[in-house]
Amino acid sequence: MIYNFHTNLKMSKSELSRHRSLHIQYQELSTEDLDSMDLSLLTHAKKAVRSAYAPYSMFAVSAAVLLENGQTILGTNQENASYSLCLCAERSALASAAAQYPDQKIKAIAVTAYSSRRPIDHPITPCGACRQVLREYEQRHKHPIRVIMQGASGPVLIFEDSASLLPLSFTRKDLPE
Repeated sequence: MIYNFHTNLKMSKSELSRHRSLHIQYQELSTEDLDSMDLSLLTHAKKAVRSAYAPYSMFAVSAAVLLENGQTILGTNQENASYSLCLCAERSALASAAAQYPDQKIKAIAVTAYSSRRPIDHPITPCGACRQVLREYEQRHKHPIRVIMQGASGPVLIFEDSASLLPLSFTRKDLPE
């Protein structure tokens, strides 16, 4: 028997042979190893984190979106006492980019966070809803979106496309015509 840690199930070898696995590629770098474009975008996101509105969680998140025309659009999380009405930084930045430059492809997005309660020394990844929205923008423009993530400090994770963050995603191909 083989124990699958992801499903907490014991499986025989024949059961395991019917299962498939996913391989997700990403880079883990230090800030010093970033190219100038990634470093600039991450720096914009880190500056924007100060304008996040997070009075309840004290967990400020910001995102910087780089468009094909070279413009950088910023977004921050916006909390509300009714948590379900909060807005994530990533979706805030993506919506602003789409409103201001609807025909521009998104080249990359950088995401970072800061908390006054504890140091954020690991990459902050987009939530599931933001991953779905990123994936939709990739499909909309038929162009991969590079995703750069870092906490207030620590390593930087880079994914070459948002599809890697949401494997087996629900897309427009799944909808009836």
